[in-house]
Amino acid sequence: MDFWFQVLILAVLLDVLSGEPPVFIHPVVWMGKLTGLFVRRAPARHRKLYGLFMVVFCVGVAALVGLLVISLGENLLGLIIAAFLLKSTFSIRMLLISARGIRKDLDGGRIKKVRSDLKTFVGRDTSKLNEHQSASAVIESVAESFVDGILSPLFYFLLFGLPGALAFRMINTLDSMVGYKKEPFIDIGYASARLDDMANWVPARLSLVFISIVSVFSGKPLEAIKTCIHDHDKTASPNSGWSMAAVAGALEIRLEKVGYHVLGAEYNNPRPFHINKAVKLVGFSSFLVIAGIFLIGKVPLVGF
Repeated sequence: MDFWFQVLILAVLLDVLSGEPPVFIHPVVWMGKLTGLFVRRAPARHRKLYGLFMVVFCVGVAALVGLLVISLGENLLGLIIAAFLLKSTFSIRMLLISARGIRKDLDGGRIKKVRSDLKTFVGRDTSKLNEHQSASAVIESVAESFVDGILSPLFYFLLFGLPGALAFRMINTLDSMVGYKKEPFIDIGYASARLDDMANWVPARLSLVFISIVSVFSGKPLEAIKTCIHDHDKTASPNSGWSMAAVAGALEIRLEKVGYHVLGAEYNNPRPFHINKAVKLVGFSSFLVIAGIFLIGKVPLVGF
């Protein structure tokens, strides 16, 4: 078996069996520390230019780490380190387990706890969300994370190997920390936000393919396609609407971010049990992505 397929298998096993590594050795945490270092040293002037330099430097460092691991060779040490780093670029287990935990709290009527826990899931005010709105927020987060937390890093692993996956995770980390259209990040985060939009453009649209295929067994594939085509552009992000609208259609539920967007307006509000359905849909879609990589038969497609 090709060495990089072994890396992928071990990375998936690490994710499924053990979840996230400790914070002090988590590569994404260190990516966040590097970003934070740049943010703290940001100048008062020329912040867009500084933000561009930050992106180039940070993404370059992430890709360089991947290249250094490749230089270790195709041996046991290289396999373990590469798998550990690749696993850090995606998260299937944590996403799905966390979503199910919120579903249990909703079933138990613990709405205050749900509102508190949702703060780690979504970038919206959760203090007044009711049951339907909370379920919608979780499902939207699961659907959106299918792209930037699973599909995109694996897409760039397929194309460019470990350097591609690490570079994408650095781009996404930058965007999550500074890619906001408000001060103090509007200028320094401009390049990060635009690059993240570009990096997720193809994977976001591919998400409809995977969600529709899985929906043949656990949803409504034609509704997924119809709703996605009709509603994908209703979100502020040019990419997040694709997977969210596809899930809304597949499960025939109405997903709403109050004051911002409604996806699948013709359907009923989601209930807590729809969270489990969304988890299964995204979970199987994720493993379909992995199976697709193996079917292609070569990783990376672009060699070094």
